[in-house]
Amino acid sequence: MPKELYPISEDNLVSGQTVSPPILRPWFQRLTASWGLIFVRDGHGALVCDDKSLVVEQGMLILMTPGFCHQFLPEPGWELLWFHFFARPHVTEALQWPQTIPGAGAVRFSGKEEATIWNTLLESHQLELLRPPGWNPLAMLLLESVLVRGFNRIQTVRAEPDSSIRLAQELLLNSSDSVDRIAARCGLSRAALFAKFRKVTGISPRQYRECAMLRRAARLLEQSGLPISEVAEQSGMSDPYYFSTRFHKFFGISPREYRRRAAGAWEES
Repeated sequence: MPKELYPISEDNLVSGQTVSPPILRPWFQRLTASWGLIFVRDGHGALVCDDKSLVVEQGMLILMTPGFCHQFLPEPGWELLWFHFFARPHVTEALQWPQTIPGAGAVRFSGKEEATIWNTLLESHQLELLRPPGWNPLAMLLLESVLVRGFNRIQTVRAEPDSSIRLAQELLLNSSDSVDRIAARCGLSRAALFAKFRKVTGISPRQYRECAMLRRAARLLEQSGLPISEVAEQSGMSDPYYFSTRFHKFFGISPREYRRRAAGAWEES
């Protein structure tokens, strides 16, 4: 049974800064009585518990609950700050994060907020590292201020239930990220993203992305003389045969026939 990797001292707080080396070795972490907090500055990796995984990347703040064993799967250059701490009574409410995977909740920050979170936690870590007189109360206050920020951020997202779906739609249209990674960037599990997305749009994230690709292809067929293979490539489908099959299923005719009819419509007008 994996043991707690960094036992908590009587000071209630230990911390560290980690950058994954080129030679990658997964590690396990079991928190017995303490809580864990992770903030990712750069790169990405994965956190796994009970066969459920969470992609953890830049700007993500992860709160780990006592009593769970997590496996860390790093990628090169994954830079993060980690903290193990005993929670003080006045922050109990700020620890009530919904679980993205068993034993861990996640929230994402960007821009100035991301920089503020990093700088605040870095100051807390440096205090714990150097341990000047009276360091512990100040380090804990800095850490707790980040916990409260994370909790408030989650409440804001909950108050705007479509915000995560709007982000997912933007990422589906403008990035090549997998659906799993998009779910993580939205602070949702894969199952939660699919359920919320279908409730809002009536279709799955994959169907939404494919519809957007095929509509983009239709515009290219109407407005350019690009070969079908190039239309497929620019629409996000590298296999022309697969593209033609999906296009025919969506529009009821082949890409070539669609172009012919579109050209005829222009001539008639």
